[in-house]
Amino acid sequence: MQIILISLIGLLSGLFITWLFELVLKTNKKLRNKYYKHHEIFFGYHIHHSTFGLLFIFLSIILFLTDQKISAVFTFWLGIGIIILHTISDGRFVFIEKQRL
Repeated sequence: MQIILISLIGLLSGLFITWLFELVLKTNKKLRNKYYKHHEIFFGYHIHHSTFGLLFIFLSIILFLTDQKISAVFTFWLGIGIIILHTISDGRFVFIEKQRL
């Protein structure tokens, strides 16, 4: 039961953090122009913030291998929550895309 509760808290935390991040980007004019409309480009690629979800999933694997099971479960579901909400808000499942000029 504890694992289910931690999983749910991690998932909801990921959803909430992503929702809050996107809300700030959409409502703050300065941040919206800097990061939302004009994406940072790295070597010709736009890196979406759903990539942070992948980083949390990889971190959860490291935590699991170091016998930190509870933290690993929370971190895994945090990453899943970030990916889910980014996919819903962006309308597609994407992490990195080649930037069109």
